[in-house]
Amino acid sequence: MKKSDLIKGNIENLREEAKKLVNKTDATIDELEAIDNKIAAEEKKLEVQLKLEAKERAAASAEGTTIPTPTPSTTDVTDEEKQKIMAKALVGKASEEELGKISNLLQEGEDGKGGLLVPADVRTKIIELQRKRFDIRKFINVEPTKVDKGSRPKEKNEPEASGFASVDEGKDIQALYEPEIENIEYAIRKYSGYIPVTNELLEDSPENIMAFVERWMAKNELNTYAYQVFNGTGAKSAEGILNALSGKLATRVVKLAKAPTLKDFKDAFNIHLDDITEDNINIFTNGTGYSHIDGIEDALGRPLLQPDVTKETGNSFLGKGVVKVPTKFLKQVVLDGVTYTPYIIGNLEQLYTMYDRQDLIVESTKIGGTAWRTGTTEIKGTFRFDGKINGDIKSVYIILANQEAAQASQSYSRANNEVGITLALKEVVKDNRQAMEKLTETLVNVLETNKEVTPEVVEKAPTKNATK
Repeated sequence: MKKSDLIKGNIENLREEAKKLVNKTDATIDELEAIDNKIAAEEKKLEVQLKLEAKERAAASAEGTTIPTPTPSTTDVTDEEKQKIMAKALVGKASEEELGKISNLLQEGEDGKGGLLVPADVRTKIIELQRKRFDIRKFINVEPTKVDKGSRPKEKNEPEASGFASVDEGKDIQALYEPEIENIEYAIRKYSGYIPVTNELLEDSPENIMAFVERWMAKNELNTYAYQVFNGTGAKSAEGILNALSGKLATRVVKLAKAPTLKDFKDAFNIHLDDITEDNINIFTNGTGYSHIDGIEDALGRPLLQPDVTKETGNSFLGKGVVKVPTKFLKQVVLDGVTYTPYIIGNLEQLYTMYDRQDLIVESTKIGGTAWRTGTTEIKGTFRFDGKINGDIKSVYIILANQEAAQASQSYSRANNEVGITLALKEVVKDNRQAMEKLTETLVNVLETNKEVTPEVVEKAPTKNATK
């Protein structure tokens, strides 16, 4: 496949993005200019690349080698037809003519076999499926990029809190701090995974095949993003927040020997995050932490975690959103043998940036991997991105709570109380037994003393039916 075909595919995807942006009511001038500049840059690349390929063909022709001119791809193919051809291509049933119609979707692979670049309409369906799942991208900064390596400037020091100084007329103006700029570099990494497809699915309709691929890609793309944002090592992968707790974020971490109280949360909002706009503060925690917050009540016994449609999270706790991150992504933190529940409080958008290459590529094989042994087809999905903690670390405050120890202590205290109550009850029973024994002894003595009763006494004794 020619490089010019790849550029044509990029241009088509960018034009689809531009159409969506134009239809957005809140699109800004900067966004429109940015997408327009990207399209112009790709079109210029295509112009240069076509000239280079023409020169290559001319040179080869002069040497007696014939290089066929690629047939231009059909541009009037509907989205539905593209999906059908793509599905057939994945299972090896597409004809040369059909492949020619989607040549702008072909992506040159590292192994030279190539793959299929997921078109914009299929990408849209994948995005729709992802709306029902946890998506960390809603809460972080995402920057689209078309290059594999790059850097972004970041200010190292902060301005003085006092700002400009008061100056008398005719006097020298006070010099302000000189900002120190550092470049944060990123390198796009490839993330891939495959799944074996059964023969039953291969024989299904193209629509069902594509529906399967879309669901599979939607789920695993989001899982990869979330896992890397929290657990990435930073070495040949994205940089993870949990792995930075003892590094970049060490000064923003506090350890508690118990579950956080209402005051702990208020102190985080009011003291430790006083530079962050309150509307932009969220609490990110796992199932254990969410369950704890869900159990916090006010003085009247009402839960403080309430539904709130105005929040991205769909809930509100003291005016802040609570994000329940699946525990498989935001795991319990183990430090020095102690297990902590994490509460990441603040604005992740100011802390974390994902550099998204935006290309989804799907490939398939019947002879690679284990497919030839099992008689199946393996479908591989690939996408590229990088993630960096390159923002203001003061935008987050992280509580690590040793809730297990606190719960164990409470259980031990309850157990001690139960033991105490049991002993007290035993003492009561013991005392009562002694009292009952004394009473029984007294009654026996009385009966022994009066066991011989004369008939006169019996006759004089009042009967049940006696009348007054």
